[in-house]
Amino acid sequence: MGKNSKYETHLFSGVVVTQNLSGQYLPKQDAKPNFWRTGKHTKGHFTTIGQVFLTENGQAVAVLSMQQLAFNQRHNYTPLQRWTSASVDMQYLNQWLT
Repeated sequence: MGKNSKYETHLFSGVVVTQNLSGQYLPKQDAKPNFWRTGKHTKGHFTTIGQVFLTENGQAVAVLSMQQLAFNQRHNYTPLQRWTSASVDMQYLNQWLT
């Protein structure tokens, strides 16, 4: 693999969220944090904790944390598909942000 074929990779922890009847994203009942990573084909950009992204199977996930991920470790995590402009109010994420 040539130097130019590498891309920046980040690891994100997050919880699955669902939309209520008002369209607001809220953590799914009994949600457990999990990890996803950016991939070569991830669409959009990360902006803030609480931002919602979509997984490859269409699940909506709210970001709890972000960290650098070594390029050679990327295959240990599932890539996220795309970022959305939606976010979850921090008051609903506090229990995971301790």
